Amino acid sequence: MAKAPGWLENAKRMNQQYEAPSEADAEWADAIIFGTPTRFGNISGDLKAYVDSLGGLWFKGTLVGKVGSAFASSSTPHGGNESTIISMYNFMAHLGLIIVPLGYADPALFATGTPYGASSVSGQNNTPPTAEDLTVARFQGRRVAHVAGALKAAGETRTK
Repeated sequence: MAKAPGWLENAKRMNQQYEAPSEADAEWADAIIFGTPTRFGNISGDLKAYVDSLGGLWFKGTLVGKVGSAFASSSTPHGGNESTIISMYNFMAHLGLIIVPLGYADPALFATGTPYGASSVSGQNNTPPTAEDLTVARFQGRRVAHVAGALKAAGETRTK
């Protein structure tokens, strides 16, 4: 991080602003939307460490039947957002999550995003997500909340 200008400072700022997720967060949630910057077409080390910390919940089956979805961001248009999102489906399946992709269920997805999950391209200047990117992300949040609510109402979620 020290070799990339601004990275260390930004990480410190973000860590002060946002609390790191915990095992307890995954346990109480009805749905989990995993997000990560793309690192060579895959998830960041930070997300990998968090997922690895969920081994106790995996062993108990605590996350089975909860909804899971994913989003990613890269610095270049072909930086691996889709492969990163799809790679998150692997650990979601192991955790027993019901994976909710976006498909092309909203017209916004024809302009930006992917059928796998919301994504954005920040460019080399850390450009914020576009209005279209945010529209897709909001659709993803609504879709995940709808599916999680329907499963909960139907008594379909299961924990040991």
